[in-house]
Amino acid sequence: GSTANNFGYTATFDRDGFLYSGSTAFGQGYPITLGAYQVTHAGGDGLFSGTDIALTKYDTTGTFLIWSTYLGGSSDELPHSLVVNENDELFVYGTTSSPNFPTTANAIDATFNGGPAVDLTNGLGADMPNGVDMIVARLGQDGSQLLASTYLGGSNTDGLNTAAGLKFNYADEVRGEVLLDANDNVYVASCTASPNMPVSSNALQSTFGGGGQDGVLFKLDASL
Repeated sequence: GSTANNFGYTATFDRDGFLYSGSTAFGQGYPITLGAYQVTHAGGDGLFSGTDIALTKYDTTGTFLIWSTYLGGSSDELPHSLVVNENDELFVYGTTSSPNFPTTANAIDATFNGGPAVDLTNGLGADMPNGVDMIVARLGQDGSQLLASTYLGGSNTDGLNTAAGLKFNYADEVRGEVLLDANDNVYVASCTASPNMPVSSNALQSTFGGGGQDGVLFKLDASL
């Protein structure tokens, strides 16, 4: 029951069967719970009034909200994938066009890298006028704390599938995945058009392959 326009993207569950959804919300009016990390829609440039990520934890029967929060900056965000660890902390992978998306101390990349504008208003209602970076965020078990958050990206489009030959279905632009191992190391699989995407010293492929878009794989520690 959102009085703001609201599109669903991804969902997951925890070890006890509680349910989590990741969506976009196009303004104030998404149901937010008391004490949530972000209670106010931060704005944006989209078709309706800009998109923030909206995250909700439901009980095991889906009949009431455990917690619910916005997550976003002054431009548009899209959630792609969710996963929960053994401490019921929610990890979110997505994309943003916000130069002020919330990051945390010691994040691997606390600065928005930007790129060419991307317009998704015709299909997804989102506009990315500042370019697009990937984001990974970790929320506490009650949805009130941002435990870790970082940008991932280079100088071109990151995290959005813009290859015409790989878009066949609605929202194929918004792919990518986040997973965890037993030590809460974070794995992200996505794509990038940035020739200067940061890579590790022993990377399997250290240079951009060309053709407009490469796959990209990251492993980060739990504090990002």
